[in-house]
Formats: sequence, C-alpha cells, structure tokens
Amino acid sequence: MQEQTKIARVWHIENNELTCKNKKVVSINFNDIEISILKEEKDFYAQDFLIKDKNDEYWKLGIAPIKFQLFVNNEVIENEEQTRIEEYKKDITNAYKNIDLKGFWQKKIEQNKYFNKCELEYIHRHFPEIYEQAKESRRTFEENRNRKQEQESQEQERKEQEKIKAVNDRFKKALKEMKYKIFIGEMVSVEDFEFYKDDKYSGRTIQNNILYLAKLYGIKIPLATQGFINNRLKSYNFKTRDCFYKIIDVLGYEIILRKKCVFEK
Repeated sequence: MQEQTKIARVWHIENNELTCKNKKVVSINFNDIEISILKEEKDFYAQDFLIKDKNDEYWKLGIAPIKFQLFVNNEVIENEEQTRIEEYKKDITNAYKNIDLKGFWQKKIEQNKYFNKCELEYIHRHFPEIYEQAKESRRTFEENRNRKQEQESQEQERKEQEKIKAVNDRFKKALKEMKYKIFIGEMVSVEDFEFYKDDKYSGRTIQNNILYLAKLYGIKIPLATQGFINNRLKSYNFKTRDCFYKIIDVLGYEIILRKKCVFEK
C-alpha cells in the first residue's frame, strides 16, 4: 500500500509541554480512511494514531495506539495470520469511522479520569462545552493519585520502621548475649550482625560480630587479621584467647582447628 509523507502541523506533548509544530507525517489510505502517524515513530512497535481536525491539523492525543506496519506490509504470510491482520485493520478503520470523541471524553469525565494537555487543548477548541468538566476531572484524578501515593508512602515507611525495629531489637539482643559470654569467659561464635544505622532504612549494615565489637571499643586490628576473622574464624574465647578456625584441605573438605589467637595490635 502506497505511503505518503508530508509536512503538517501536529499538536503533541514534548518535554511535558503542549506544542504545535511542523512535523513529518506518514499517511496511507485504507478503505477510504486516512491512517496517519508521525514519521519519527514509524519504526516503533506501535504508534499513536493521529487525529485530523477540520483545520487539517493533526493531534497526537495519546488515546489511539496502532500498529502502522500491519497496514503497509505486503509480505505473503500464512492464511491464519493474514486473517488476524485483516480483522485488526478492519477493527481499527471501523473504530475511526464511528469515533465519538466527545462521548469518549464524557465517559472519562464521569469516571474522573486523567486528561493529558493535548486532550484538553483539543476539547477547548472543538468541544468547549465540556472543557471545564475535563479540567476538573484531571484535577480530581491528580488529587486522588497524590493522596493514594501519600498513603502508600506512609504505609511503606510504617513497614520499614517495623522492620528496622525488629532487626535492631534482634541485633541488640545478640550484642547483649555476646557481651555476657565474654564476661563469663564462654566461647563466642563468629556470626554476622545485621542492623540499621541511625534507625534509617538506607543504613542497613551487615558486619562480623567480632569486628563490630572491636570497632565499638576502639580496638585496632590489622587488615590481614580482619580477613582471617571474616573468612576463617569460627569461634573465639576473649578470656583464654582460644579460637577455632577453618581450613580447606587439598580435597576441598573443611577442617576445624584450634589455637591461641591474639587479634589486636
């Protein structure tokens, strides 16, 4: 099917602002219906069907997506697929022939739906009697959306605070138990502490419990020793300096050994 490209005035939204510019428009005639899209969108999977008004200006309203290539593709394909394509093209052209933009927008108004700026301008020019209602529908929609977003944000914050409290409570309990074991001279198992710094969700921290305690009390440990604590140390007795640590033998098996360990500088 023969395509035609021309320069025409097109109303559209660009950078979130309504504008009317000369644009390249690609058109075909299908069953006496003009099917037009922006040339810059031709290679897209789907395009916006351009509505043409009585002033021969086109409107990219964002309400009528189509697959333009299906109207111009002349490749021979299997019958079943070709039938689906022909049905699609028939549905699109019938919809355009029977289009009732005013009725469509009145239904949106009844449901307090969103109107983009291009829709509002078209209504202002061609259906001024429902313009104020359309603006009010947009305003109501935005208020409801903002209210919902605020509620969702508050709910998310509540859930985050609950999680922070639960995690930090477990952390404080584990730290207290660790300190008590040190006090009574018991062996302390090496594990990771999980907590939230400053009770902030973005402050989630996971740290080796031995290294955490060392930092808490200003005990300096060499980097190489920190690596040993992180990767190999299994348990440690702060009173006797006994520790259990792991090694991997030549066959890949983990072996637990015992020795005296002194970590601080």
